[in-house]
Amino acid sequence: MKYVQLLYNPMSGNRDFPNYLDLFISIFQDAGYETRIHRTKSKQDMFNYLSCEILTDCSAIIVAGGDGSVNQVVNYIMKNNINIPLGVIPAGTANDFASHLKMPTRYGECFETLAKMNIKNIDVGKVNEKYFINVCCGGLFTNISQNMDIEMKNTLGKLGYYIKGVQQLPRFRKIHYKITNSKKELDDYFYLFLVLNGKSAGGFNKLGVDARIDDGKMDFIGIKACTINEVAVLFGKILIGEHLQDKNIVFFQDNKIDIECMDEVNMFRESDIDGESGPEYPLHIEVKKQALKVISN
Repeated sequence: MKYVQLLYNPMSGNRDFPNYLDLFISIFQDAGYETRIHRTKSKQDMFNYLSCEILTDCSAIIVAGGDGSVNQVVNYIMKNNINIPLGVIPAGTANDFASHLKMPTRYGECFETLAKMNIKNIDVGKVNEKYFINVCCGGLFTNISQNMDIEMKNTLGKLGYYIKGVQQLPRFRKIHYKITNSKKELDDYFYLFLVLNGKSAGGFNKLGVDARIDDGKMDFIGIKACTINEVAVLFGKILIGEHLQDKNIVFFQDNKIDIECMDEVNMFRESDIDGESGPEYPLHIEVKKQALKVISN
């Protein structure tokens, strides 16, 4: 009989997903699917578990967790050329990828949506030897998710990201990057950059104003070194999606981007992908156009 493989992280978000396991099983059973369940002990455990499984007759791999948990499964699927759709239940803190797929935030509605198996193909970003589905970023603020205490993340949610960001303000310093796309090379000082697959990252849902997850392009957004007052104005514009025309923003779309950090400072030596530790510089980013099957709304 066909089945769905459910992986869930019991420590994600407000930790209430396990209370809905029976509802999940019931909805998929009514749709004609068995459910196989794996409770993960860590994000890496999802990758390790799938590596030991034979997924014959599996109709979908469904992840209940945050973007970091989803990232592990995406890396497994892409690195092993798995042709099985991915479903996402928004059980984490920011849930940017689930938002891209328009997944309902209420679990019951989400399960019903997933059980319909509406499949589409979307882009995946590749940076060096790792894959990402939301964002690859570097510079100030980009390691917030990695370094945030899990209790703070689960209790305060998106507010926790903002608080952590404010705590980093005294460490403001410009970073020298060389950024190359298919048309030109930029050599300048930035506070941070983001290479986006979709519209949001870290709960900021209007970063990539015109971004699409199936257009074969990534959106590059770089915040240039400027005064603190200008940064404050710029973040206000980001909240309402009016930042791309700001003089301190570098914006372009491309399918290949190379980024080199010209400063040899240990705290900036690595990137961040989907809220997890990413590769060290230089970064070679490319788009795998419509390479991932997902269940969408």
